Amino acid sequence: MRRSLPPLKAIVAFEAVARIGSVTAAADELGVTHSAVSKQLAVLEGWLGAPLFESNRRHMKATPSALRLASAAGAALDLLTSAVDTFMPLEAAEVLEVIAPATFAMRWLIPRLPAFEAEFPHVDVRVRPIHTGEKWRDIPFDVVIRRGEALHSDLRSVTLLREEIGLLARPEIAAGLRSVTDLAGVQLLEAVTRPGELARWLVAADASVDCAIEAVRFGHFYIALEACLAGQGVIAAPIEVVADLLARGDLVEPFPAMRVIGPEYRLGYAPAGTRASLAASFADWAMRTATIDSGLPA
Repeated sequence: MRRSLPPLKAIVAFEAVARIGSVTAAADELGVTHSAVSKQLAVLEGWLGAPLFESNRRHMKATPSALRLASAAGAALDLLTSAVDTFMPLEAAEVLEVIAPATFAMRWLIPRLPAFEAEFPHVDVRVRPIHTGEKWRDIPFDVVIRRGEALHSDLRSVTLLREEIGLLARPEIAAGLRSVTDLAGVQLLEAVTRPGELARWLVAADASVDCAIEAVRFGHFYIALEACLAGQGVIAAPIEVVADLLARGDLVEPFPAMRVIGPEYRLGYAPAGTRASLAASFADWAMRTATIDSGLPA
């Protein structure tokens, strides 16, 4: 048998007043008049045969029993809303295809995407990491990010950020580096996709460039970075891209005053592309994010 329940309109009005604590505010939320809500409260109190609120109606403080009813009503209404939503057609998300250098994509871009998706919940950003030497022009994209490379004139491009290269090491290794001369006894790491960066840092630090000759080289920067994280040696790395590792203390910069300027990251998109407006919004978000990360005013 179906249970006897009070009128749904009265329950909805009561739940809103009990939750908000004001008849006027509840009426605004429900899109009805103050008197309509008051009428529904009277209907429910008549049905229950008991008052819902304490005698001082100015504060609309629900009685203990009414609070339990309001909690149950709220949960039931949420459940009803969820069930009704299953009948509604899902809004197809707009897909935005982004290609970016592998390490930058993995360490800088992807960890920050939840903030973009919170701002643009209807957008599905799909990031494809690409490696040095790949013909990115042959890959379909809405947004492209390149490091140290001027983008073609058919793309609208903006400067996202410029790298600062610093020397990084595990804390236990950094503890033994009191001066650059101590690097002579430490294994240096380098990626073949970033040729010359380690040597440039050594020159700027007045350290022996001969150390770079003995560096262990890896095919990609993210592999060299993992070797550094594993304690296999020190690496010259872009501070912006590995900022999370420094913040957590996974890596340490033993000579923070000694950095060299690296290449720019540029973001581009086709101004006449099918998703040009969305790509422009993504570019604006990425620039704002990079500016905030740098500590400069947005």
